[in-house]
Amino acid sequence: MSRLRLATVALLLAGATALPADAQNSRLPGAVRDAQAAAETRERITVREDRREQRREDRGEQPGGRTGIVSDGRRDDRQARRSDRRDDRRDWRDDRRDDRRDWRADRRDDRRDWRDDRRDDRRDWRHDRRDDRRDYYVRHDDRRWNGYRWQPQYRYRAPVRYVYPRGYAPYQWRVGHRLPRHYYERNYYVDYRAYQLPPPPYGYHWIRVDHDVVLVALATGLIRDVLYGLYY
Repeated sequence: MSRLRLATVALLLAGATALPADAQNSRLPGAVRDAQAAAETRERITVREDRREQRREDRGEQPGGRTGIVSDGRRDDRQARRSDRRDDRRDWRDDRRDDRRDWRADRRDDRRDWRDDRRDDRRDWRHDRRDDRRDYYVRHDDRRWNGYRWQPQYRYRAPVRYVYPRGYAPYQWRVGHRLPRHYYERNYYVDYRAYQLPPPPYGYHWIRVDHDVVLVALATGLIRDVLYGLYY
């Protein structure tokens, strides 16, 4: 009989240990159950946080920042390198833009200098050419005069009677002499085209002096050429 009772007690104890935790907890008082549930919840949260932290450490992340997580070192290095590359590109573009501007400014200055030099050269050339034309004078190889004297058969009749200027005296004027001012007033001018004479240079004029014509510088009265006996 005692063996039967022992077997029964053993079965009862085995069944009690095999019951689920909920059944066991249901037998505990309410405060104890609540405390145990809160402890299990905290333990589960702690386990989750530990696992999450472990994963972060595995990825190389560290806690901190506004969200509690900051980028890892490699990501920060990549961002820093990208920022540096952007800055380098910007600086390179700015330098290249400045170089182009300087090159364009230098090219404009070179063109302006070239144009100014070319304009000055043209002006000098025109001025020299004008001076050459103004000072150009060549006696024609004309059979109408021999040396300085006009051939008698080609002499011209004077269009008007010669009016002797004040202080006039017979004199054979020569190249290099200085003719008095009242000898070559406007009414003594001779039209060289009417007699096919050499064109006078700039500042000179053919002047009638009695039967002769002389080429005179109007500013100084200096005689440059003389044709004797043009009129009869």
